[in-house]
Amino acid sequence: MAFEIVDRAAAGRLGKFTTPHGPVTTPTLMPVINPNLQIFTARQMREKFGAEMVITNSYVIHKHDKLREQALAEGVHKVLDWDGALMTDSGTFQMYVYGDVQVGANEIVQFQRDIGVDVATCLDLFVTPDMDRSQAETAVATTIERTKNSVEHKGKSLLNATVQGGVHLDLRKACAHAYRDLDVDYHTIGGVVPVMERQMYPELVDMILWSQSELRKDRPVHLFGA
Repeated sequence: MAFEIVDRAAAGRLGKFTTPHGPVTTPTLMPVINPNLQIFTARQMREKFGAEMVITNSYVIHKHDKLREQALAEGVHKVLDWDGALMTDSGTFQMYVYGDVQVGANEIVQFQRDIGVDVATCLDLFVTPDMDRSQAETAVATTIERTKNSVEHKGKSLLNATVQGGVHLDLRKACAHAYRDLDVDYHTIGGVVPVMERQMYPELVDMILWSQSELRKDRPVHLFGA
């Protein structure tokens, strides 16, 4: 991936990154498309709102036989009738909501690769604000290890490594630092949905800043779920 920083002010950046299905300018909003219930299609998101990139969920596609077979045969872009840049989530949020997912960490990255995803996401462990230090440390260690293992399975897809750690800021910094020398292309700051739902905005700002402090500056950064 090539990420060009066009302009900047403090930590804010205007940029452009390349994907196999075209360039994306940043900052950008990436609409989430539910492959089972497309109230607005990806193409409508482009026509009405100028979306350059969309997100869909690889785990949802993987667990539904018809969607999985079509995606493997024709590619995920065909499933969504979309010719632009596309990123997939891995099932991490479903694991947070439902407690488990029926897919392995390497398996879901391989699946994203095989259906032609532009930016694939590792199956990280969601760290909630109410997790204690020990629980958060275990989740972060597992997330880092899974990300390391996912690198060899990404194929031609760009790989997204998610920064976790909850409200434990030093763990976020350590997680971000662990990704610096890995062959990943893109970063998300994860675990922020419950923080926003509880309107913990000062904590959210700290989570973003501490994560960014150790991320490489030549990679795009996405606030997952914002």
